Amino acid sequence: MTREEQLKDIIAKAKKPEVKAMAEAELQKLGLMKKAADGDELARTLVALKEAIDKTKGGGGSSKGGSSVSKEEIEDMVRTLVENQKIRYQDLDPELKAKLSGSVKVALTLNTPKGTGKGGELTLQQLMRPLFQKMLSDFKARNNVYLYGGAGTGKTYVAEQLADFLGYTYVEVNCNQFTSPLDLIGGQTINGYQKGKLEMAWTNVKEDGSDMKGALLCLDELPKLDPNTAGLLNAALAKLRNKTSTKNVFIYNGRGQQIELKNMMVIATGNTQLNETSVEYEANFKQDLSLQDRFVGSTYLVVPDYRSEYEVIMKGFTFIFLYMTKLRELIIDRRWTGIAFVSIRIMQSMKATYIVSRDPEYQQINSETAISNPKTLKDSLDSFLRLFKDTQIEAIKAETDYDDFIRIIREKDNMPLDALDTPDELSAVENVIAENERLQQTVND
Repeated sequence: MTREEQLKDIIAKAKKPEVKAMAEAELQKLGLMKKAADGDELARTLVALKEAIDKTKGGGGSSKGGSSVSKEEIEDMVRTLVENQKIRYQDLDPELKAKLSGSVKVALTLNTPKGTGKGGELTLQQLMRPLFQKMLSDFKARNNVYLYGGAGTGKTYVAEQLADFLGYTYVEVNCNQFTSPLDLIGGQTINGYQKGKLEMAWTNVKEDGSDMKGALLCLDELPKLDPNTAGLLNAALAKLRNKTSTKNVFIYNGRGQQIELKNMMVIATGNTQLNETSVEYEANFKQDLSLQDRFVGSTYLVVPDYRSEYEVIMKGFTFIFLYMTKLRELIIDRRWTGIAFVSIRIMQSMKATYIVSRDPEYQQINSETAISNPKTLKDSLDSFLRLFKDTQIEAIKAETDYDDFIRIIREKDNMPLDALDTPDELSAVENVIAENERLQQTVND
């Protein structure tokens, strides 16, 4: 049994608090000594300081219980440590790390059109993201918001975040050329009356009759909507701003009934602006200027929010996030997003795949069956890359250091699943996030 194991055994079995405390102190010192032996300057200084303090407590003093090291000498050592030692991120207390990384949870109370509602939790960085601040302002001003940007940039993700924050129900319309008036305002079907998504959001009543606190209606991929159907939205979008504390506004549902506006915000998304089409997105329609006018002054270009993606989804799996970010940027630069793109969903998929491949508990299907040959992270990545042409795959592998990533995966396979991140990776991801945040500051200025 090693010294470390002996100390851990004493700590586990000790009945006297003082014995346990002594063993814990010795284990801590042993850990510092290991770091010091590996060249950690901070650890070396702390070991020397601890030895000096131990002597001060009586470990090497005079017959009267004095010390070979004075109090002044210890103070000088501490002063030198503070003045000359650079404290690294990984040396910090976990609570302080959380504050610096933006993991501090905050909640904001906003006055909604009817009463107040406490929003969901966001990290401080998420809340202060320039785009999010603009959208909160639009919420208070009753502005309709249009978010546009390349595929996989997180447009619907930020809309969902805002809905969660406000405590509103997220109601989504998947816009395309086949979206009908029935999908929006409701209508009669062979199975009876079907509520439309706009109708539900407008009245704050779900399909099953239950109430919502409020609704965020997301018109996802609005440019793909047939302009004739889009015309149905014009009146509703224009009326949202007209509601006041003393005046309400109404539209008509598929039954021809007048319905009263409750608490609703509208966010539309698209790959292009509403007044343009794109060869890359051939299914888009150039929308009428009257529809564009409904979002004037609140149209924003969206770029991926790396900090949100990392902190909320990929933390602890930094090596995957770093590679997929490099892959995403290459696909965007080469204008290959019309073939496939790196989204939050593919990152989630790869992370989940890797966990299943490593954790026997996740491989268990039932009491009798377990996965004997689980899908690997390499399998998941290769499946994604096969969406591209052979020449494109070759370029991707070369420019993203694919072979090096596969080597890293093999190394991670031998590391504890809950301790995959290395100091170099944590430093690299902070640099990537910092650059992304600088970009976000300039995008919609």
